[in-house]
Amino acid sequence: MKKYLTWAKLVLLLSLYGCSGEKRNDVNPVRTMISEFEDDTEDWIGDYALYNRSDTTKIAFLMERDSLPATIDSLKFSLKMQATNLNDSMFLFLKKKIIGLNPEKTYNVSFDINIGTNYPDLANATGRKISLKAGASATEPVKILNGGYYNLSIKKGLWNVDGSEMAILGDVTNGVGKVVYQLVNRNSSSKNISVKPDANGAIWICVGEDVSESVKTILYYDNIKVTLTEQ
Repeated sequence: MKKYLTWAKLVLLLSLYGCSGEKRNDVNPVRTMISEFEDDTEDWIGDYALYNRSDTTKIAFLMERDSLPATIDSLKFSLKMQATNLNDSMFLFLKKKIIGLNPEKTYNVSFDINIGTNYPDLANATGRKISLKAGASATEPVKILNGGYYNLSIKKGLWNVDGSEMAILGDVTNGVGKVVYQLVNRNSSSKNISVKPDANGAIWICVGEDVSESVKTILYYDNIKVTLTEQ
């Protein structure tokens, strides 16, 4: 009887080991996250940088979950980002932490984003001077006060230039020649960002508006799709 029980245990252990190995091999190297904001903000955090501290109250920054404009679909929700740029630059951004990644791997991060914008698609128009950027970093994107001016902790690049941690997806024009809110798509195409998670397997993803003109901006993020591909 003891001999039979010993063999039975061995068979069970081998079976469990085989299942465990099969499960590891089946781990999907691609993770996709889609935020549509129909129920809440889905842990996205809004902030802004590249401004003088003395201008804080005048900028009137706002991030809130709100309905899309009526010309798009007022029955659907979005994340609304609003602020007034008082100088020649400002960066409005959304950020979110992603956990559960392999800290020993590098991930290719791509973005597909739908935004509601009313900037007309005209030559030299304001919408062409606002770059929509997206990227990822192992550290949290935060603003850093330096001599009364708030800089950004990650490398986003100049307003019309890619950075090592963020890439330009396009401008924020609406695709038509008049001021009306339209839903437009911007994606990273071949300009994806590579990032290695921190020791705990976490990264921060970031989407932002790089503004180079003194103007009030209001954009609606209808959905944000992020794909992480293990390299």
